[in-house]
Amino acid sequence: MDPLPLPTSLAEVEGLIRALYQPNPPETISRIQEVLQRLQRSPEGWQLAESLIAHPEDNIRFYAALTLIVKLNRDSAGLNEDDAKLLLENIVSWTIQSLSDGAAPFVTKKLCSALITYFVLFSHVWPACVRHFIYCLDLGRGVPVENLDDALSTDILVGNLDSQKLKVAIWFVTSLVEEVGKTDMNSIKYADVHQRLAKNGQDATCLLARGFAPPIDEVGLKTQEETLACFQAWILYAQRASSDVDLLVTPLRQLVDPALQCFTNEHLFQATAELFSDVLQNYSGFFTKAHYDALSSFFESQWAVNHYQQILHGNHREDGISFGLLMLAYGDAQVQALLEGTDERSQRFLESLSGLLATDGYLVGDDAIFVPALEFWSTFIETMIDCTFSDGDQSPVWKPYAERHLKAVVTNSWRKIQWPSAEIFAEWDSAERAAFCDARKDVADMLQSVFTLEGLDLISFFANLFLQALASQSWAELEATAFCLGALSDCISEDSKYDAELSKVFASQFFHLLGQGQAAVPLRLRQTGLSLIERYCEYFERHADYLPNALNLLFAAVGDSVLGGPSARSISTLCSSCRTILTGEAGTFIRHYQNIRGRQVLDALAEERIVLAVASIIQSITDENEKLQKFEELYTIFKKDFEFAVQLRSQPGLVDLTNPNVLRGLDPPIPSSFPLVEGISLHIALRSMRCIASMSKGMQDVKESPVDLEDESQAARTSEKLAALQADIVSLLIGVQQVFSTTGEIVEIICNILRAGFSETEPGPFVFPADIVTNYFVQQSFETPRMGTLLSTACSFVGSLYRGPKAIVPSQLVRLVPWVIALLQKLPAPEPEADTEISQNGICLIDRVLSKYPEVLFQVQPGQMLEFFFMFTLKVLNGKEPLPKTAAADFWSNFITLKPPSPDLASHVSNAMSYFGPLLAQTLINNIGGNAARSELDKLSEPLKKLVTQQVQAQAWLEGALTRTDEGGNGGGFPSAAAERVSMAERAAFLKKVVGLRGARQTNQVVREFWLLCRGSSFAYVS
Repeated sequence: MDPLPLPTSLAEVEGLIRALYQPNPPETISRIQEVLQRLQRSPEGWQLAESLIAHPEDNIRFYAALTLIVKLNRDSAGLNEDDAKLLLENIVSWTIQSLSDGAAPFVTKKLCSALITYFVLFSHVWPACVRHFIYCLDLGRGVPVENLDDALSTDILVGNLDSQKLKVAIWFVTSLVEEVGKTDMNSIKYADVHQRLAKNGQDATCLLARGFAPPIDEVGLKTQEETLACFQAWILYAQRASSDVDLLVTPLRQLVDPALQCFTNEHLFQATAELFSDVLQNYSGFFTKAHYDALSSFFESQWAVNHYQQILHGNHREDGISFGLLMLAYGDAQVQALLEGTDERSQRFLESLSGLLATDGYLVGDDAIFVPALEFWSTFIETMIDCTFSDGDQSPVWKPYAERHLKAVVTNSWRKIQWPSAEIFAEWDSAERAAFCDARKDVADMLQSVFTLEGLDLISFFANLFLQALASQSWAELEATAFCLGALSDCISEDSKYDAELSKVFASQFFHLLGQGQAAVPLRLRQTGLSLIERYCEYFERHADYLPNALNLLFAAVGDSVLGGPSARSISTLCSSCRTILTGEAGTFIRHYQNIRGRQVLDALAEERIVLAVASIIQSITDENEKLQKFEELYTIFKKDFEFAVQLRSQPGLVDLTNPNVLRGLDPPIPSSFPLVEGISLHIALRSMRCIASMSKGMQDVKESPVDLEDESQAARTSEKLAALQADIVSLLIGVQQVFSTTGEIVEIICNILRAGFSETEPGPFVFPADIVTNYFVQQSFETPRMGTLLSTACSFVGSLYRGPKAIVPSQLVRLVPWVIALLQKLPAPEPEADTEISQNGICLIDRVLSKYPEVLFQVQPGQMLEFFFMFTLKVLNGKEPLPKTAAADFWSNFITLKPPSPDLASHVSNAMSYFGPLLAQTLINNIGGNAARSELDKLSEPLKKLVTQQVQAQAWLEGALTRTDEGGNGGGFPSAAAERVSMAERAAFLKKVVGLRGARQTNQVVREFWLLCRGSSFAYVS
């Protein structure tokens, strides 16, 4: 769409402005704005503004004021001092005239903005801007700044202003401090502006003092409200300003008492509360001791007492919450004085603040002051901790007083976090429910801080509360108490000195009640009670007599749709922690698990957690035969599951939806339509495999044992029964993979099972002999799903070999290395990064072999495989995928610095470096010359630094790469795009710096700067 032509008359300009504010399509509005902006920027803009500034229509007048601001910002440099003074006089006159003409406030405010823009640009011409503007308002017209010498004092001029002129003066002074405050105080450009503004502080204070005068009409009331906002803006500016305190802060402090009087005016309360809260929070040093005393007296006034009572009884509307926040802001600002104050006034105020935690209504939904009040008390407690422990052994005088308030805070918070009834909770939206839970977490954090001060007394307090609530069957109180005790578990669970108090809880009838189900106690209380058991695992280790009841309770809840998951997690945590105590009950646990399986289909995750728990108990059995017997008993359950899955797959007619074993293969357990047999079979197999994976985790030894790297008796220490069991497990894993050969999740689970054994140092069912693991890996083909995961697991296997007996390592690596390279060869030839996981993990594995057994790498047959691998890594370095590229960079860094252990191997390494060194140099230069991503430069710098420090031919190789242009884009030298903008001299200078730094850290910065040069200036923002 063609742009609109420029108007040729004022009438046409006025028409465009009117059209701008009328309903029009967006594209029309945009075209009009474009034309009007062109007019504003034109040389005739000054004249246009002057012609329209007195127009009777507000929108046209506003456009004229806006034009003045545009011209000032764009063309003020073209004004000499006389022109600038005349312009100031005119803008002030137009501002006063707009008031006289009854123009809309937005017009007058925009003209005030023009004056502020003028001050920022010409503060040297208009240093006493506030006094001059007030003087002109008093005269009713703009006058030269020089006339200010003949003016009366500022307080007299301010006193002469009528309510309308006073209002405009307040607008001007507010906008002045806000807009100037947005400029950079540390910039030399604006230093004089801020200094001159500070010198206007006394005049602004005179004006604000008049603004605080008792209002006589609605205009005066509105002006007083705007005066409060202006006062707030000047205080916060004074905080940021580096000017002399006497210049700005001292005059402003004179206005605190008049501002304080505004509290009692209900129309001004909100603005006044916001002012004082803001300053107390952000600039508490502004107030003097006299001001704090005045505020303290104010809080004891009858007016304040009435407001406080309204908050306590549920007035959390805007005015109510504002008064509460004001009290908290005062408390924050005076927290040290309140803490150490033993006088009655301080104690009464702290009692009031603790009362804010006990207002009527439910937390969050009805009570908006609880969370801010809790934040204050958290600060109070942290301050109390700091002071208590900084005073040494001597107990401070104020401590008993503070502890009394702490008890009230704890009690009030405990009451407030009690859950509402289910009916009320159902009425809350998701945000309110989340906020309620977050507030409970905040209370938990606060209690942990209180524990630092109160210790055993706090535990005793909640233990007694627990028994009281249990006796009265006050379920909400009991749940809140259990929650608080759970929150303190991290502080005390490992210390036996608290056990006497905890025994009151765990020896009570509470857990007997929980076992009776939801008919006896609410669901939420059961959830918290079960969680409490999990949190005190260490207690149950010390008091095994309570452990059976706890576990029976948890097992009873496993089948519950809501409690099943948390109960299974608690069982897992408790059994793992108390495994050595429970070894005699391993058979009972297995039968317990079988009984539950026979009754219902457990949630898959819950079942895995239970299996892990039982396996962890089996792991702690000291007798080898008994351990393997119990292990096999549990393992056979899942072996039969797999056999049943295979049978279903071959005999679909066996599907019976009343059979619990079949139902284990359904998700959900009761499907809406008859499921496919293949899906049922796979799901059963996956569940059994995940349970075996949980067994592998549970069988991991929690104790760390020393490893003898020279010990070769691992196989000798493996009994025949254990070897047979391991062979059966491996046979099962391979069988599952063969039956479900296209399912990647099966491969991933097998990898997790293998990894569980890698970290073990003692024989065990999942600590497979190295030959078995190697056999499994090398039998996997490129078509196997999740090959990247397999290679990653193989990397971990190589690492585990290095932690074991040395004698077995080379024979395993000799088989693994050709297998890995053969897999890399299967990747599509033009794109070695076609599968990034395979590329990355394949390179990482070879890199691990290189680091410890380089001779294995150079013995690979046929020899072409090794050559392929070196070229493969260079191609990956020239690619775009960051993870394989990082692995390739690490490989070359390690290869360059390799120290061959024998002369024969040194010869092989030297020959390889002579051949691949120039190619590596070309690849690095291709990347550093602009083809790499910026985030890759540090990694690519490493092989570059190693090259120049370790290879005498490095400089020649790099020089050849810098002078050779990569015309084909294959990574063989300097990128053609960069060759056009980076001269040979600049390339030589780069090489000289790199070589001269000899691998120092500064090389990274040199590489980054050269990369930027090659990419061009458009990429400079990333440096």
